[in-house]
Amino acid sequence: MQRKTDSNDFAGKAGFIWWIGVVEDRQDPIKLGRCKVRCVGWHSENKMDLPTENLPWATPIMPLNNAHTYTPKEGDMVMGFFADGDNAQEPIMFGMFPGIPLKAANSQEAFSDPREGSALVSAPKTPDSKKYNTDGTGIVITEKDQADSYPKFLDEPSTSRIARNDPESITKTFIQERKDNVVTGIETVNGTWDEPETLYDTVYPYNNVVETESGHLLEFDDTPEKERIHLAHRNGSFQEWFPDGDKVEKITKDNYTIVMKDDNVYIMGSCNVTVQGSAQVYVKKDALLKIDGNVQVAVGGNYLERVTGTYTLVSSGNMTIDAPRINLNSGTKGAARIGDSTLDNDSEVNGPDTGEIKTGSATVIIGGWDK
Repeated sequence: MQRKTDSNDFAGKAGFIWWIGVVEDRQDPIKLGRCKVRCVGWHSENKMDLPTENLPWATPIMPLNNAHTYTPKEGDMVMGFFADGDNAQEPIMFGMFPGIPLKAANSQEAFSDPREGSALVSAPKTPDSKKYNTDGTGIVITEKDQADSYPKFLDEPSTSRIARNDPESITKTFIQERKDNVVTGIETVNGTWDEPETLYDTVYPYNNVVETESGHLLEFDDTPEKERIHLAHRNGSFQEWFPDGDKVEKITKDNYTIVMKDDNVYIMGSCNVTVQGSAQVYVKKDALLKIDGNVQVAVGGNYLERVTGTYTLVSSGNMTIDAPRINLNSGTKGAARIGDSTLDNDSEVNGPDTGEIKTGSATVIIGGWDK
């Protein structure tokens, strides 16, 4: 690209030459967010005369407080100016037009999304379908074979459907997907609870929405009395903060939390923990469990405790052990206390006789503790 250094044809000297155009390529080889834009009135409408690859790169203008570029997509209509005047070889983009597309993309036409074949296969794409399994296996996602061309939707505003909240389109968004997959009837020890449904009730234009091409979602909803923050992954996992301070979090696959130092959890109210599968807790050093109230443990199967050291059980009140049979030290003989009476009912041998137990077991002490 050559500039006419001996002329006044550059921005700031020979006037301001602006343009409107359509993005046809955003695969910038130097990754600055540049796009190839076909400018109306400046570039041929015949792609045989001027193929997309021969269009000049248009450089974006970024806000001073944000150096991260959000590159326009193929098919987006943008506006800018030529930094080199009517040489028209150094286009600068500074804005994008919203609109209501009426015509689908045609890769053979100018001013349209030119991608096809491998370009669409390798592009980001939203999931084709999701199955929310509640059997502990997590979500199953079916992917599309290729991405959609732009515009994705015709005869409706290019503004996010979630930002608009139009009745005819909101049911085709992640908001409806969440409503359709609420988990209910989660059992606790003495009751059930349900996953709270989203409190989405947006009024345009108060919801600030970012939706990515693969389906990630971020909402900062300022709708009066419906203020929310909602962050969702394309796989269905999300976090949502409600107007009253409640928070809902759902993870559609495995979850990992790693704390490299201390961790403190303070719950001022009650806590329910339900594990649908198995559970393990491993404490590598000492553990202390303090309970100011009563404790009840209900075990549906067997109960086994293993202690490699001394096991001391102290109760300030009475202790009750109730079982059809109590086996101490894997013994096979019955246990009795010193002082218990005996009855030898073998009168057929030498007549009945009674007596008293004089000595006890050296390993089982009942009724006292010989210190």
